[in-house]
Amino acid sequence: MEPSDLDDLPRAYRIGLRLQELGADEDLIGECLGIDPAGVSTLIDIGRQKLAAGQPSGQLGLADSDPDSPSPEGDPR
Repeated sequence: MEPSDLDDLPRAYRIGLRLQELGADEDLIGECLGIDPAGVSTLIDIGRQKLAAGQPSGQLGLADSDPDSPSPEGDPR
């Protein structure tokens, strides 16, 4: 996984994928992201799908939890 590939993903996906790549388990990833560890595998799966599809973060219909990221449609939120 190239760092530039991760740049297009929302922050939670970037962090989750990077932590998993570094060997972190679901409990640690969940703790770092402030989510239930049971949801980490889903987050990782979606992040990998987004990377494989080459889709910008908002095009799969999931909200971007990074308030500093621009909205896909340019909405100021």
